[in-house]
Amino acid sequence: MGIKYFPEAYPDELIYSMLARYYVHSGYPAYIFCAEDIYVNKRVRPDMEFINEMKSGALDSMCREMTMAELVEKHTMFPYARFLSCERRNKAFEALCNMSGDYNNLLAIPKQKKGERKCLRYCPICAEKDRQLYGETYWHRSHQIAGVRVCPVHGCRLKDSSVVITAKSSPSLITAEQEIKEMDITYGNRIEVQLAEYVGKVFQSDVDIKNPVSVGQFLHSQMAGTEYRSVRGEQRNIQKFYDDFLAFYKELPIQGLTEQWQIQKVFNNYRFNCFEVCQIAMFLNIPIEKLCNMELPDKTQEQIFDDKVKELHEQGLKYPEIARKLNASYNVVKPVGGGRYGKYGYKKGTHQKCGAKPKDWERIDRESLPLVKAVIRELWGSRGKRPHKVTEFAVRKKLEIPNRRLELMPRCRKEILKYQESQEQYWAREIIWAVNKIQKEGKTLNWKQVRVLTNMRKDNVMACLPCLKEIAEPELYGLVQALL
Repeated sequence: MGIKYFPEAYPDELIYSMLARYYVHSGYPAYIFCAEDIYVNKRVRPDMEFINEMKSGALDSMCREMTMAELVEKHTMFPYARFLSCERRNKAFEALCNMSGDYNNLLAIPKQKKGERKCLRYCPICAEKDRQLYGETYWHRSHQIAGVRVCPVHGCRLKDSSVVITAKSSPSLITAEQEIKEMDITYGNRIEVQLAEYVGKVFQSDVDIKNPVSVGQFLHSQMAGTEYRSVRGEQRNIQKFYDDFLAFYKELPIQGLTEQWQIQKVFNNYRFNCFEVCQIAMFLNIPIEKLCNMELPDKTQEQIFDDKVKELHEQGLKYPEIARKLNASYNVVKPVGGGRYGKYGYKKGTHQKCGAKPKDWERIDRESLPLVKAVIRELWGSRGKRPHKVTEFAVRKKLEIPNRRLELMPRCRKEILKYQESQEQYWAREIIWAVNKIQKEGKTLNWKQVRVLTNMRKDNVMACLPCLKEIAEPELYGLVQALL
């Protein structure tokens, strides 16, 4: 049965909630009949937080007013991936857009504690306001954020429904309107409400999937000039930070971070939990907009300190005087002046007593940029050549650059990131190449010819049609539509 009606998505609504409302509004006699119309596998258990593989007709109905990318970013728990590494974040986004189960291994999904019963949750005040605005309530994403126990908007305690989020539950689609009856209201304490509001606003903000800055580096940079970093800035006073952090959150009923090693792992880019990162960021008083658009300062605290030492030394001050002036140890200041911390701050004519000479990464980065641009052009596909995705891995492989070396070459890395694209955008370019190739060779344009060249399924082509429409000539776009 074709889908003639599909409910419009409400703000912050889960895909599961949209499907549940469709199921109830359409009057299906049983869930299995609805599942046959919307899911590729009718026996699959509906994913309450993300998305299952759906039939093209159902997906088209959901994407009438938005792209697949918007559906994933604004109607699933994808923002959990905000603080992952750039490469992993992009892979997770592509997996969700392709409705592939791979996202489970890529996303930083908070683990359920042993014995914990995880249910869909709701805010009584939100439910009441939904009914006033829309005539019904629905399942909100922001009420399901792991670690958040009060409504980010109203500050009242979230309530557990009887809809359990577990792989063992029977497949079903249950609307919030059917489920939410209890309306008694209690509120969280000051710090609980403040943190919930902070986490909620971060979660709702747009996710910059191409941002290359790691969350550990960013948080470390935001501690500059505080008592949690040494005078020069190369060391963290993690014990002091931990003690103050626990004191700050002492009234939080359920703390995300309770151990010192957990905090250290966030700074070292081994933990990416959205709630935990927000805990640290709020404690450091980092503005939400700054956290959602992470940038590193032009100069690190170490570089600023080294510059100051060099400046004072050139003014004629001795190292003991500089140490007193900067409130630093002589043992820290003297090595800076002697060039012991690498090329930064080296005095002309000095040399290292032993060890390998440090490489001039500024020069290497500058000289490598034309080579990187040439490889990008080759990968992108020019003069009729088949296009390939431009990734750091692909560029490194072509130029035989050792692993992680690009991290020291910001110009080259920035150039590569300009060409990062979603899987749908890449498929669109590949289809354009295939159609042009078939037409140039004078062959009959049909689906078989396109499939042989691209190795794409029809549902892949359907998924990338919005991207194809943006970049292809109208005539070519029409030809592809006719093939389907």
